[in-house]
Amino acid sequence: MRKWFGRVGLALLLLIVAVFLAAWVTLRSSLPALDGAVTVSGLSAAATIARDARGSVTVTGATRRDAAYALGYAHAQDRWFQMDLLRRASAGELSALLGRATLDVDRGLRMHRFRAVARRALAEAPPEQRAVFEAYAAGANAGLASLRAPPFEYFVLRAKPEAWKPEDSILVVLTMFVDLQDPEGHYEIQRGLIHDAIPEAAFHFVYGAAPDWEAALDGTRSDAVPPPTADEYDLAKLGDLDFSPPERSTRARPPVGSNNWAVAGARSATGSAIVANDMHLGLRVPNTWYHARVRVESAGRVVSDATGPTLPGTPVVVTGSNGRVAWAFTNSYGDYSDVIAIVPDPANPKNYLSADGAHPFGFADETIVVHDGASETLHVVTTQWGPVIGQDSQGRSLAYLWTAHEPAAVNGEMLGMEAAGSVDEALAIAARAGIPAQNFVVGDAAGRIAWTVAGQIPKRRGGDPSLPRLSTDPEVGFDGWVAPADRPRIADPADGQVWTANARVVGGAALDVIGDSGYDRGARSGQIAADLRAAGDRQTPREQLAVQLDDRALFLARWRDLLLTLLDDAALKGAPLRAELRDVLQKLWSGRAAVDDPAYRLVRAFRDETSKRVFAALVAPARAARPEFAFRAPASFEGPLWQLVQARPANLLPPGNADWRAFLLASVDATLNGLATDCPKLVACTWGERNTTRIRHPLGPALAPLARWLDMPALPLPGDSDMPRVQGRAFGASERFAVAVGHEAEGYYHMPTGQSGHPLSPYYRSMHADWAEGKPAPFLPGPARHTLTLQP
Repeated sequence: MRKWFGRVGLALLLLIVAVFLAAWVTLRSSLPALDGAVTVSGLSAAATIARDARGSVTVTGATRRDAAYALGYAHAQDRWFQMDLLRRASAGELSALLGRATLDVDRGLRMHRFRAVARRALAEAPPEQRAVFEAYAAGANAGLASLRAPPFEYFVLRAKPEAWKPEDSILVVLTMFVDLQDPEGHYEIQRGLIHDAIPEAAFHFVYGAAPDWEAALDGTRSDAVPPPTADEYDLAKLGDLDFSPPERSTRARPPVGSNNWAVAGARSATGSAIVANDMHLGLRVPNTWYHARVRVESAGRVVSDATGPTLPGTPVVVTGSNGRVAWAFTNSYGDYSDVIAIVPDPANPKNYLSADGAHPFGFADETIVVHDGASETLHVVTTQWGPVIGQDSQGRSLAYLWTAHEPAAVNGEMLGMEAAGSVDEALAIAARAGIPAQNFVVGDAAGRIAWTVAGQIPKRRGGDPSLPRLSTDPEVGFDGWVAPADRPRIADPADGQVWTANARVVGGAALDVIGDSGYDRGARSGQIAADLRAAGDRQTPREQLAVQLDDRALFLARWRDLLLTLLDDAALKGAPLRAELRDVLQKLWSGRAAVDDPAYRLVRAFRDETSKRVFAALVAPARAARPEFAFRAPASFEGPLWQLVQARPANLLPPGNADWRAFLLASVDATLNGLATDCPKLVACTWGERNTTRIRHPLGPALAPLARWLDMPALPLPGDSDMPRVQGRAFGASERFAVAVGHEAEGYYHMPTGQSGHPLSPYYRSMHADWAEGKPAPFLPGPARHTLTLQP
């Protein structure tokens, strides 16, 4: 019997070894060939893919189509699985690959019918743009076919990769719409719920601005909205409502991010403009972007030569420099969508009413394929404005009008930026571009700089676009696109700098054109502007990196002062934790979001706890009417919140508290109790312990034993959301760069993770350390270590 067990054990061991070896061989087989020459179909002349020591790629083709083919080939070699997820995300087709776990995600996005939008956009594209998308798709499929085995993720999922279609590149762009804008209409729906539940004066106060932190380019400043009087709104008279903050319904706002700026030639060491960018996104393995130089060279003449982050799945250099012009993006947070409450036709349930009469609902069935499971059919209801996405509190259907539903909003005009020769040419391209609308900052070799919004801006018919409207209102919907001549822009400002950081950029009529869907409060923007002024003249890219890494806690300084004022001797009596807190605040505050600073973490936690409690109390009637809705305090709520903790009006005191001092001390205690599990001693409750990166591969949670091999190392990093160095656990700078236009060799480029999505590749983590440490790394790819030639 013992011998039998021994033989079984040996057999099992041999089986495990065999499975391991098979997996290892499969994994090794999916590594790409980086050198030599291969013959492919679809090129007009030979193209090359060169990789430097970090895996940064230079693709060179005789035409833009050939360069797109080579870029698609390189993307597929290094990032196919990422490309696949990106196209499936907006199309609502993740479940066909990942199974039932992503069904809810697919249901939410399939109603937008983005694959149909992508097909229309491709069909309507000019022939030269369509040819670039087709060449990219051919190159991507050839790159995938060149692998001896599919990427390892398909082995794990027991699936096969499907061929890339030209329309898939447009789906990738639409996934960025989903990531950067509001696919659910949440912001506008919440405004409507709160507007309907509390008095007008209270609503305008809750959504008031934070003028203390605004730093608009045009110098405009919003007026603070005064708190409602006791006659207008008194929380104590609202009756038996729940004023406490349920975790879900008052959850924190999603992270926002991205900084960009330009410094004019008059203030740079070279006389050319300097452009800097750090786009903040969710951090994952591999990184969102892929660093590439895309060159078109024919008969010894360089037609175009652009370097910067590219988005796997698309043939475009997203931001960067072409030697004559450099450009950068931040998400604009303008208003590019409307929620419309549909009035049913009482005479016919298959119709709805608009200002010009009755219209029939449209219907479409979308089949959601589920890997290793039964498919399901989603019945999509459509209107003249867009799909029905839900219901309001009165049971009316809500339709969603969104620029992302229009093919013109996802055109390929950004391809032209790679050959732009001046600020004026770049601004013209930005006005035609079909991308998620972005703050576009540009500078050129002549030293000029400018700002505008790139991407299509809807022209509104009228009314208040910040609240849901009825389908019967006469001014519902968009009236085409804002003409290029009517788009806001600021060029060549007297102070020689332009900057944006997701906050309001302009006011007045220009703001009316762009709209507002929840701007950031402006602390980052103001800090960047001040840093640039302090940097003086004769600036270089090195000064820009110092701004990007600025982690000073200017935003929270007044909250620390408030805390110290609260923690007087009376407050500390019989409260040892409060005494410990005061001691930490007095002795260990560094004034930065530093990894070894416990005071920063404690002040931030107190401010967040106070905001959560105050917002929950002010909107308690709306929460009672829609308890399932996830209410979020807008970023601008810092303005109303600070007014309240300073003025402390009795009518807005959250019920259950003797006075505002008692409320704030209760918030202190709630903060300390919330940290008790993580921080037995407050002195050890450092920001770095809280702000430790969790940058994971999508399959990492399902492959727990291999997670340490697939994921990036957990690193405590400085930075936070209200300072230029935006950094969270899985959110932060997806890239950083700065270039003096025409002097790209002196610029730098950072990004987390590395170029390759293959864990055995030397490029899997090749850029991560420089990004984490803020160590300058070259903007341009270096000397080629590997060169692959694609022969037609």
